[in-house]
Amino acid sequence: MKKTAVQITGLSFSYPDETKALENISFSLEEGESLGIIGPNGAGKSTLLLHLNGVLKKDGAVRIFGEFIGKQNIKKIRGKVGLVFQDPNDQLFMPTVFDDVAFGPLNLGMEKEKIKQKITSTLTQLGLSGYEAKNPSHLSLGERKKVSLATVLVLEPQIIVLDEPTANLDPGSKKSFIRTLKKINKTKITASHDMDSIYDLCTQVILMNKGRIVAQGEAENILRDKNLLEANNLEVPSQLRS
Repeated sequence: MKKTAVQITGLSFSYPDETKALENISFSLEEGESLGIIGPNGAGKSTLLLHLNGVLKKDGAVRIFGEFIGKQNIKKIRGKVGLVFQDPNDQLFMPTVFDDVAFGPLNLGMEKEKIKQKITSTLTQLGLSGYEAKNPSHLSLGERKKVSLATVLVLEPQIIVLDEPTANLDPGSKKSFIRTLKKINKTKITASHDMDSIYDLCTQVILMNKGRIVAQGEAENILRDKNLLEANNLEVPSQLRS
């Protein structure tokens, strides 16, 4: 029997300047599913993602595998939920790929030999074997996005959260990164404007606008609804256009 990986109930959130970013958001996601969160700019997608591992917190609204997020378990929750930012520069800050990927495990107090083994395995999984000594700033954007993903995967989270994973990638790098993500057998939540990547990656979709959920359901049904998508400044994925 599958577990409920994420359960959000009545989540509302406003920033300190009183800008309302989320209003009464509720949904659940089973373990192993892949959820796409779509919507125009300002819909609240990124704000929602930041609630999933406690970067932003609203008491009693978000459960991860049945546990509410709080001060007492925030470290445990962040071990279960790995967040990959849109811009790799927000995630990579060390002089080498090895150092960036090792940063999290070192902070958890893992043994150095075990860290080396996990880094080798993770980089191999992502097609980055041999990149250990490279400077991340010298890599292509697609490569840096994979290194950012490696910094999360090395910690073996149960849920991977991705904010605009294909943003600014050229077509070849985009296809490569999508292939990589599809091979990761974990619960995934992806926020994106890129309807083609959502179609390729997700089984379920939530459409947001102005902080609210406008529609949710099977990805195929939502992404085929031209009128619904266009009303929210989106378009049908190219694969589904007749």
